[in-house]
Amino acid sequence: MIGALQKSWWIFLVRGILILIFGLFALFSPGAVLASLIMYLGIVAALSGVFTIIGSLFSKSEGKMSGILEGVIYLLIGILFIASPAFILTSLIYFIAIWALISGIMQIVYALKLRKVIENEWLAILSGVISIIFALVLFFNVAESANAVIMVIGVFSIISGIMNMILSFKIKGLKRA
Repeated sequence: MIGALQKSWWIFLVRGILILIFGLFALFSPGAVLASLIMYLGIVAALSGVFTIIGSLFSKSEGKMSGILEGVIYLLIGILFIASPAFILTSLIYFIAIWALISGIMQIVYALKLRKVIENEWLAILSGVISIIFALVLFFNVAESANAVIMVIGVFSIISGIMNMILSFKIKGLKRA
């Protein structure tokens, strides 16, 4: 097992380098990464739709129509992503903001209702307030919020890439059992 792992140590190195490069790109050019990601997802969805439709047309099963419908939905989603990436991005940020707002309000409501039953309910209230603030930041800074998310992914990718590269050299240096 160790011998086989040692022979493929370089795979971890290449993976680490690629992840690191993506992370640096995401950190220093988040807008381009975001646009590329939305376009990529659109292409994947559209192609999935086309292949699902084709597969369903040649299928002899009873689920032929549901497969065609599924393919059409994927295709339309893909076209929407490709044709209107700004709309998709804005919708996603607003969805997250609404989710955070509702979550924050509910945390505060539950904390106040359970005030007599739980200790330190102020922690739940604080968590709710932070969620509401997060939601407001998203609502009023859509573009910056999207870039910030990509930059966080970039930092994570840089760390992950470095860890993969370190792992590759550790694997290379293992002694065979």
